[in-house]
Amino acid sequence: MKRYLSLDILRGLTIFGMVFSAIIPHKVLPAWMYHIQNPPPDHHLDFSVSGIGWVDLVFPIFIFCMGVAIPLSGSSGKMTLRSIFSRFLMLWLFAYLYVFLDFSTAPGLLPQFATLGGFGALFMLYMSKPPYRWLRYAGGALALALIVTGALIFGEKISIYRSGIIIFLLSFIYLLGATIWLYTKDNHRVRLAIFLIVLLFASVTMHYSLQGRLYAVKEIRWFFNMEYIYFLLILLPATYIGDLLRKRIALPDGYNPIRSSHSSSLVKILMFLFLLLFMVWLMIALYSEWSLYKFLFSTFTSLLAWLIIRRSFPEHREMALIASLLTMGGGAMLFAEGAVTKVPCTISYCLFTTAISVYLLMISDFLAYKFPGSLYSRLFAGAGSNPLMSYIAFGAFVMPLFKITGLIHFYNAAYPSGWPWIGTLRAAVAVLLTMALVALVSEKKIFWRA
Repeated sequence: MKRYLSLDILRGLTIFGMVFSAIIPHKVLPAWMYHIQNPPPDHHLDFSVSGIGWVDLVFPIFIFCMGVAIPLSGSSGKMTLRSIFSRFLMLWLFAYLYVFLDFSTAPGLLPQFATLGGFGALFMLYMSKPPYRWLRYAGGALALALIVTGALIFGEKISIYRSGIIIFLLSFIYLLGATIWLYTKDNHRVRLAIFLIVLLFASVTMHYSLQGRLYAVKEIRWFFNMEYIYFLLILLPATYIGDLLRKRIALPDGYNPIRSSHSSSLVKILMFLFLLLFMVWLMIALYSEWSLYKFLFSTFTSLLAWLIIRRSFPEHREMALIASLLTMGGGAMLFAEGAVTKVPCTISYCLFTTAISVYLLMISDFLAYKFPGSLYSRLFAGAGSNPLMSYIAFGAFVMPLFKITGLIHFYNAAYPSGWPWIGTLRAAVAVLLTMALVALVSEKKIFWRA
């Protein structure tokens, strides 16, 4: 099956957001440039703050992309429980390896060379279809040697508690979600029932704050996090959308929502702008206090979008309906929960971010099929089709290379003191440069796969 370009673009945008939000100047930008519950200047976690900002969207959108991709990758019929568990183990291992192999914060040039060596080891371990089978064994041996060297020479700590939390979470979410999809791929009613059971489970455990109590136990949280289950509220609807897309992509004419629409170019552009403006409004509404007016307006607008899309863009009508239902559900749950927060995770957070993800996927469809072959598509789709490499390339390849070559001095000089927005621009350029490098590798058909 052909790759679904729009999904790669959306995943690429998400990875950009992940890396960009991690390297922008801290303490000095407006609060909306950070996680809403980690406001400047101290960035201490404040549980009393309610709202969602753009940074809070990044992780759930990535989960959504994973959910859509599960049916697409399983369309060949080769997905089995064994293959799911194997991929889970590789993702889980990656969450530790890329942390253990990153020595870039240690002083001197030797740690930078070691970090580049670690990137090379991961390259050999995770490269899909390596030209020589022995490369994987060589990569494993090199990774093990570098980890031991890092512990003995650079003082790096080897611990089960040192893992990349995002990849760690994704590995378990994938394990649960892919297993559910495998056994419900021909029965959406059963999957809906599982979704409702998860919803009930989340309602009860969130009410009694069981997630926080379990997370407070260090010996438990390194391995189990109740958010594995909560985030199925994002992943399961995404698998349904993946099922819809899988059938359409497999058609003889392929999937092209722009081509199948009989609307004029002006209507298509206006619909694109309408969805974009609605999402911006929804983000602003969720950033501040929720009200009955906002709930009614978001409900009306989402239903209006569905009514327009079902006539003008028939291939998007089911996606638009799902987004509308999730928007209404998120608004209703927000009234019931009293707040929408990432930490602790709320049901309204899961439903709203899933709805926004669906709208973003439809917008990505417009950009991908209206402007095929554009630099934007090549850049973000290239990086999005290689997510593991894109996620660590800046910290494990670009920055060590900057330090070794002396380019780090130019990088530091690009952020003059007292000019935080210049530092923000520098971060954006650095991430785009990294993504361009990964996109070039992807165009050579070299991918990292778990």
